[in-house]
Amino acid sequence: MNTFFKIFFFSSVSGMAVVLGGYLGTKNIPDKILAFVLAFGSGVLLSVLSYSLMHEAYRQSGPVFTSIAFFLGGAFFYVIESLMTKFVAPGTGAIIGTALDDLPEALSMGIGFATGEGRLGVVIALSVLLHNIPEGISSTKDLIDKTGLTSKSAMVLAIIIALLDPFAALTGYYLLKDLSEVWLGMIMAFSGGSILFMTGTSLIPKAHNLGTRLENAGLLVGFLAAFLISRLM
Repeated sequence: MNTFFKIFFFSSVSGMAVVLGGYLGTKNIPDKILAFVLAFGSGVLLSVLSYSLMHEAYRQSGPVFTSIAFFLGGAFFYVIESLMTKFVAPGTGAIIGTALDDLPEALSMGIGFATGEGRLGVVIALSVLLHNIPEGISSTKDLIDKTGLTSKSAMVLAIIIALLDPFAALTGYYLLKDLSEVWLGMIMAFSGGSILFMTGTSLIPKAHNLGTRLENAGLLVGFLAAFLISRLM
């Protein structure tokens, strides 16, 4: 399959998972189910970071540059989140935050297709697909609850965010594919740091607040699912 269409196909499918999650987010989902779903999405991200994204970043950039970029990614989104909390209205912040959550994942997907034979890109795309459903549910519920948006308006935003996936993935591939391995690895590590920061400060605490230890076992299920994808691909 042509590289352009491969990236477009996999990123579009993972993006449409946001729409599916967004639709489910307009429904009245019990807290325990929502907690399990959020924990599942967190487990998926933790696994793809540990066994795919950071592994490849380390292989290309080595321990020093990978570590620096990883911490910079987390610090960058810490600053962004702090500024949004201070200067941006909660409703607008929820919309911006939803888009920012998706951006590092989509960029990493595009870069993944630029490494080796593109296997990493497929693994990230399938893992993001699993994660985007709970993210879509959570984001849509937040938009409706915090901003007073109607379900229809929240769905429109979910569709717009879903369209960002192929755009960001293709941008990541075509703009960054000719960089040296060290820079590609650092960009992946930067994305990894930002994704981990957002997972640890948003999805996991929300799942913990909504559910019990049993529902939060979704973390184990999500981690295992993404791990198996990374090994079987």
